[in-house]
Formats: sequence, C-alpha cells, structure tokens
Amino acid sequence: MKYDYSIFCDCGAPSLYNKLSRKLKGRGSTGATFKNRKFDDYSYAESDDYNSYRDAYITWLHENKDKLTTYSNLDVINNPKKTLQNQRILEDAGLQPIPVFHLGNDEKWFRKYLDNYDHIALGGIFPNPVSVLIPMLDGLFKRNILDDDGFPRVKIHGFGCTSMPLLVRYPWYSVDSASARKLAIYGKIVVLEHTTDNIYHVSISSRDIAVSSRWTKGYVEEFTKRAAEYGMTIEELSTNVSARMLWNYTMFRLAIRKKVPEKWQWNYYTKEIKDGCDEEFIMYFAGSLSQKEEEDFWSAIAKDSNMHLARGRLQSFFYKTQLERIIKLKYK
Repeated sequence: MKYDYSIFCDCGAPSLYNKLSRKLKGRGSTGATFKNRKFDDYSYAESDDYNSYRDAYITWLHENKDKLTTYSNLDVINNPKKTLQNQRILEDAGLQPIPVFHLGNDEKWFRKYLDNYDHIALGGIFPNPVSVLIPMLDGLFKRNILDDDGFPRVKIHGFGCTSMPLLVRYPWYSVDSASARKLAIYGKIVVLEHTTDNIYHVSISSRDIAVSSRWTKGYVEEFTKRAAEYGMTIEELSTNVSARMLWNYTMFRLAIRKKVPEKWQWNYYTKEIKDGCDEEFIMYFAGSLSQKEEEDFWSAIAKDSNMHLARGRLQSFFYKTQLERIIKLKYK
C-alpha cells in the first residue's frame, strides 16, 4: 500500500518554549497572544538544554532530510534576532530550513528573508482572534508578499492557521492545523452547508444525535447519504475517533477547495491562477497520534478514491519518536 503524503518537520519551538521558558504563573497564555508578549523571557535560548536540543535537531535533519518534504528553522518564539541567528547556524551546518517569521514582529525581519528564500513560514497566528489577525495579515501580504499584480512572490506556510476566513482570504502555499484531531477527540465533526459551503461543527455521539435539534430525521437521512460517499456511517463517526479525524480532515480540505483556486499561485484580488502554475495547496494534518491511529488514518486515505486532494503530515521534532513513525509508515 502506498501512503502518499508530504512530510513537514516542524522544529518544535512552541513545545520547547513551553518547557524552558513559560514559568510565569497567572499570566494567561504567556508569549502566545499579542497582549502577553511583554512577559516573554528569552534567556532560555542561551541555556545548555536549548543548545543541546538545537544540536540534536541538526544531527537528526542530516540523517533524515532526504525523506522530508519540508523542514523549518528552529525559531525562537517572538524573537526575530535569535531566530535569524538560528537560521544562520543551521545553514552553516549544511542545512536548508525554511525561515520563520512571527506575525507582530517588525516587518524588516520578514524582508531580510524575501530576497534569499522562496519559501517562508509564518508563526504567531494561533491563538489570536481573527478580528486582530486580518488587518495584520492584510498589511503583511500587501506590503511584502504580493507582487504588483497581486500574486504571491514567495511560498507562505501558515503555522496553526485553522480559521476558515484566514484560509480562504490569502494565497497560502500550505498551512497546518490540529483542529481535525482536536474536534474528533471531543466527539465533533465538520459539516459543510450545501448552499454556502460554509462549515460548522456538530457533536455526533449517540446521545448528541438523540437530543440535538439539528439531528432531525431528515437531517440524519441526508447526512447518512453524504457519509456514504466517503465510505463511512453515522455509527462509525459517532464511535470512532480515527474515523472522525479522517472525516474532519477531508471536510476541511474540501471546504477550502470550494472557496479558493485549485492551484498555487493565485491572485489575492481576483483569485485567478497564474499562468503555468500547477502546484496544489497542502493542508498538513497536525497533532500527535498513537501508532494505530496513524496507520488507520493513512490507510483509510490510501484506500479511498475520493481522497485525491493534496495531503500532508506535520509533526514536531519535539516528539521525535512520532515523527520517525510517520516517516517509517510513508516509506513502508
């Protein structure tokens, strides 16, 4: 069986940041939302633990880079100077990571990458509200990313970009999202409205179906038909986390496909595809899975003829064992 998916190795900076730096209590989500960045402390990036992690990342990438589609620089959350220093360190070690820029930092740091790289990752999106993000992203794209005709000059990956208004508004090259996994764990699935192609979430446990006003008899019959198109049943979705993950991942990608052009690059203003472009947008599935969940997930995709859209798997180097499992499964 061929497990066909792109692999994005994320450096694990958020997890490393949580482990080594977030020690302030009662401060909310320190270092994540824009309002809490004043509490950031970057001394951890000079520690022996941090340097050892970076050395291990460099060594591992040399051993596995040929099996990866993409891998990122070891960014220092919200610190553009130290992030650029790590970019240079990895490059001096013979690697070619894609650079990372954090939304909210001075855009001069983003422009340092523009002339030398054709692929840049954008962090600092999650968990900030869409109402705050759109003006910032509009400015970044219009001032730096788009050419005079409205096409993206570089490939942009959106870390943790899960909001549909953001996904369809900008000509991303790729994004990653753990929402398919998180929703599935809590018994929820993504559903596309027939008339608008907008998405909403519904709980699909047996109890929720029994008590929810949305699950009328007619709705159950209609959803049963739709689930059958993807080889699933309501019973399976209500009892199986892996089935819900697969469903959610599929629905997210279909929703995007219905609202944005099929190929990258496309025009920010007109959504027209640039002549000669044939690369597909990739939505990387993110989140930690058990070995069985990983195998079940990709086996189901490989067997389903409806799952023909570009697909990918993002995993953090912080969870190296799981990342290696993803590689082994693909090259099985």
